[in-house]
Amino acid sequence: MDSPDLITHLLSGAAFGAALTFSGVWSPTTIVDQMYFRDFRMLKVFLTASGASALVLHILSRKQFARPPSCLGLRGQYDGNIIGGAMVGIGMTLTGACPGTVLIQVATGTYPGIYSFVGGLGGGIVYTGIQSALHRSTASSCPPSTLTLHEKYHINSNLAIITYAALCSAMVAGLTHFLPETDTRVKFLPPILGGLLIGATQLASIIFRKSPVGISTAYEEQGSCFWSMFSGWKKSEDGKTKKPNFHATFFAGGVMLGAFVLTQAMPELLSTVSTQSLDISPLRAAMGGLIMVLGARLAGGCTSGHGISGMSLLATSSIVSVMSMFAGGMGLAQLMG
Repeated sequence: MDSPDLITHLLSGAAFGAALTFSGVWSPTTIVDQMYFRDFRMLKVFLTASGASALVLHILSRKQFARPPSCLGLRGQYDGNIIGGAMVGIGMTLTGACPGTVLIQVATGTYPGIYSFVGGLGGGIVYTGIQSALHRSTASSCPPSTLTLHEKYHINSNLAIITYAALCSAMVAGLTHFLPETDTRVKFLPPILGGLLIGATQLASIIFRKSPVGISTAYEEQGSCFWSMFSGWKKSEDGKTKKPNFHATFFAGGVMLGAFVLTQAMPELLSTVSTQSLDISPLRAAMGGLIMVLGARLAGGCTSGHGISGMSLLATSSIVSVMSMFAGGMGLAQLMG
């Protein structure tokens, strides 16, 4: 492993973590309340960040980062995106976190972050344990396809991206007008500024890491480490050792570092979160974390990889995944009452 390269991933993660922390979308209450339609900060930040990322990725011509369909070979080429995405949403409702924001909860000592994180590590272990079987079963059952909507429907890419960014802007403007922030105790950035800051860290990630932001691969890397203790590292077809490069792990570590440093410098960011409580037991958080990360890997990405990065490229798999995330999370919230 190249140390300077890993430091780049660490520092890029720190910038992303600080931006997420400043935006406030890591608060368990904010995430759960979004699923119950009680608070729309999360959606405002998410749409702003995705729209800004769309412009960044298009201007830098990074369409090669569009994610392919996640096919489980059950029903259709996007079945992994639908099932995995729904599992991510369900896990978010159960934990008040996503695979990325749970790292901030751990770094800031916010309950129930540590339990969700342990469950997430379990999800990474489960996924890597069944990964080879999944790949064998889907190798011949999923046909290749175009990756983005505008390629699929032969739409000019400039027009498509501008339309997407404009749509995100219009939705944020509507949410801001009709559902403004009302809690004066909140010390976070306004949602639009928070989303733009996250979009700026996408730019930094592309320039310095040569890769868009994404978190859930880090859990897969840790799962691979777990299984290597029992059976050694897996071998590729040419006999070479398939050892993770740990780029995602260092990026995830950077997210925690950025969150910790920022909240130490600005402890008032914790004041609102520390007074909020949710009826989430440690067991519920751990199970939710496992479901969430397992789903993220089945879908090929999480809210950052598919939502902020993938949707910005109009990748069909990412759009399907994110729609499934919100459907799963909001659907469970309505069932739970």
